[in-house]
Amino acid sequence: MPPTALLALDLDGTLLGPQGEVPPGLSDELRAWAGAGAHLALLTARGRVPPEVQGWPLHTVTRCYGAWVEQAGQALWSWFLPEATVRVATEAIPLADRRVGKTLLGTADPGGIVRGPQPGFETSWPQARAVLKIVRGDEPARLDVLAARWAALPGTGLIRERSTRLVLVRAGADKGAALRHLTAHLGVLRARVVAAGDGPADAAMLPHAGLFIRVGAHPALAGAALRAGCPADVPGVLAGVRVRLLRCPA
Repeated sequence: MPPTALLALDLDGTLLGPQGEVPPGLSDELRAWAGAGAHLALLTARGRVPPEVQGWPLHTVTRCYGAWVEQAGQALWSWFLPEATVRVATEAIPLADRRVGKTLLGTADPGGIVRGPQPGFETSWPQARAVLKIVRGDEPARLDVLAARWAALPGTGLIRERSTRLVLVRAGADKGAALRHLTAHLGVLRARVVAAGDGPADAAMLPHAGLFIRVGAHPALAGAALRAGCPADVPGVLAGVRVRLLRCPA
């Protein structure tokens, strides 16, 4: 039997406040969804799952958007950047820029994250096997130039998290693809898929959710059916959706 619903949630800015705080009542509300037979999925850009989520009734976690999808401790699928692509992408960052910006390689092993521009960064990345994403933080103008270079790399996708942060992933390793594949894997109808997010990377989930909760006011999520002003409002909004969708008491 498929789950009664699929609840797909972004983490930072959606479930966690600006200081990483967990809103009161969130854990209880997530447990209520799980108790009603819903499948809970955390779709995060992070390379590792933070301790704040320990104890949450999560069934599936995606890291680095959708590049790594894990269920019950086992990887469902993983989309790595080829080593040749990582080499070309890092070489596309001028040496002078590396000294002022910050580069991060997120790997399949959360403990294997490699950061630049420490000495030897250009030669240390081959030891970080199975790279899931490359994150570059820099001034907007320099990132605009780098985005044009990275866009020319075949088989990749670009995510501009904000004006000062650019992310390179394998093509298809986004939250929308992760939600679409997970929905098909679970056999859940799109009408019973509820997603929530607060930023442009979360907009990829909009076409694949029967109901989307926009947290905050980012214009990329203007098509969302519901809105929560901030993470503190999310438990209440989720409770209302649960009562209507799953017909269970608040």
